[in-house]
Amino acid sequence: MISQGYVAVFAKPLNRALISECVESWLNRFESLEQVAPHTGSGPGFTLAVKSPADVMWASDALQFRVLQQGEFTWVYLTQDRRAMETSGMPDPDLTLPLDVLLELPHVTEIVGDHDEQRLDELEEEGLL
Repeated sequence: MISQGYVAVFAKPLNRALISECVESWLNRFESLEQVAPHTGSGPGFTLAVKSPADVMWASDALQFRVLQQGEFTWVYLTQDRRAMETSGMPDPDLTLPLDVLLELPHVTEIVGDHDEQRLDELEEEGLL
């Protein structure tokens, strides 16, 4: 197992308002939040601190965040106007952060572990992934 992660399915598409609500939730519940800066095509990528939803860079439909808590982190991947959000973290049975970041988010209807290939295939067939 290279990583562990989850997919959250939302009742409605992830527009700017809903993404901002998710960012606010992470800021309230976790130590630190960063966003991967939109890549310019040259040089390595980097992250920028997010202190409020106003700090989110909307330069791309595909957004990537890193949530940090007590020395651990998880990546969050989403695409604007889609209904799914994915997480990935280190493959550690004691690490719950990839799931924790999805809990308490508004309008989540289902959370699926990345090991549930049958359900993930169904979500892909439905056009959600």
